[in-house]
Amino acid sequence: MNNQIFCLTIVVSVACLFLSCSQTTTSSQSQKTEATIVNQSTKNATNQSNDLSWLRYADPKADANLAIDKRDFTLLAFAGRVTTFPGIDDASSGLQQQCGYRLLANSSDALRSPSELDLRKKLYQYAATFNQIVSTACQKNK
Repeated sequence: MNNQIFCLTIVVSVACLFLSCSQTTTSSQSQKTEATIVNQSTKNATNQSNDLSWLRYADPKADANLAIDKRDFTLLAFAGRVTTFPGIDDASSGLQQQCGYRLLANSSDALRSPSELDLRKKLYQYAATFNQIVSTACQKNK
């Protein structure tokens, strides 16, 4: 009987040891994953102003017409404290539901430099022109 209790005690001890080791491994993996996410977020924040370089060569009218040809009437929206739709007046709130929308990258309220302000203004103008053309087509086709 004493041998059985001794064996059972050893098995339980080993099981507890394995369980605590697996939780430690999971915890360290979780910390590594969190560190990776923070590093990627930092890299993304650093490169945000570069992401809008496509605006130099963008043609919102051509892009809008291409989207209409593809029957894609999705509007462009700015992500901030309040979602805004450049080129669309507030009275047309049903239009966003009718046509759908997607949030533009790098369109939040946070600005880190004067150059970001210039790019944000260009992005707003692009979205306003695009939305005016696409919203007209959306109203006609839906």
